[in-house]
Amino acid sequence: METINIFKCIGNEIDIIPDKLLEKLKISYETANNRASEMAMLSELIKEENKKGYCRLPFCHTVEAEAFGSEVIFNQRVGNRIGKYRIEDMDSIGSIQQIDLNKGRISEVLKAVSILKKNGENVVLDIGGPISIATSVMDSQLFYKILRKDRHKIDSLLKLIENSAVEYISEGIKRSADIISFADPAGTIDIVGPKIYKELSGKATYNILKRIENGLGKSVVHLCGKTSTSLEAIGFLESEIIETEGEDYFQMIQNAKLKRKDIKFIGHWCLKTDKFKNQVVVCNIK
Repeated sequence: METINIFKCIGNEIDIIPDKLLEKLKISYETANNRASEMAMLSELIKEENKKGYCRLPFCHTVEAEAFGSEVIFNQRVGNRIGKYRIEDMDSIGSIQQIDLNKGRISEVLKAVSILKKNGENVVLDIGGPISIATSVMDSQLFYKILRKDRHKIDSLLKLIENSAVEYISEGIKRSADIISFADPAGTIDIVGPKIYKELSGKATYNILKRIENGLGKSVVHLCGKTSTSLEAIGFLESEIIETEGEDYFQMIQNAKLKRKDIKFIGHWCLKTDKFKNQVVVCNIK
């Protein structure tokens, strides 16, 4: 395996939403997380507050896990977190069902994407990777215990997550999200190790990306730097640097896409950064 330096995360894991924005809209934090119209309005205010060229949804990384049946605690101060896992023992892993995009908060997120696009906004839709989702539907210790004792159950769960992720991403693309931002912080090679990454974590991510590759339309997938460098380390993608221009990283991605119509995946950097060069790294999935 070729030695690749794994990207060091430079973005904040949790973005705290200022009280003044919720007060301006006269809504609660929980309402802003659960209703499409309020979600869209808050996203626009956050864009203005942060002086960004895009709106970003959702406001946390618990949406997919909740859609699978985990219970979420909404907390503005420290960020939303899992309050109760959907899977609490080895026997219940087989009862989990594929995500239904037509109900719950995940449905509201997709509706909010449509609202923002109708309002003429640029939209980034955040998508969680397979291991991060799996360890949000069950405790990570249980996940690795089942992996050791009954590997095929984990394989089955990851296939279910893969199918759901592909459907979720595809629906985001249908609703004209400009960028699908994909990250799997719990499943990168420096966390799980090269063997598990090649056989399980990276393979599941690779499968998702290959399945959506030819259906992106005008959307582009931005891979978290840790995810893209992990994929390159294991030989699942190749990267190339192209020169581009723009006032910020988001605009550079847009300009690169205009210059090169064949660009589908970009990575090796972070959407949250304010530090950038006049270049983007194009990722070609093998």
